[in-house]
Amino acid sequence: MATVLKHLDTFDPAAWLAAMTQIGGGYALMSGRRLALMVDDCHPEDLTTVITPLIGRPDRQEAIKAAIERKQLGAVA
Repeated sequence: MATVLKHLDTFDPAAWLAAMTQIGGGYALMSGRRLALMVDDCHPEDLTTVITPLIGRPDRQEAIKAAIERKQLGAVA
């Protein structure tokens, strides 16, 4: 059971960023390290699926911010 829970709790920020763009969304890291998400062209059901893993998870939000920073510096996310 612990293995299953561990597997369900994994989070890959690079995969999340890819999923966000795949559904037609975008993202940016703004001043003060604020995370901006562009969602105008996203289907609501797809958007729900992508956003749900972030709700109430500041650790995952921070991981996404760090991945964006690495991309901006030219490193692999």
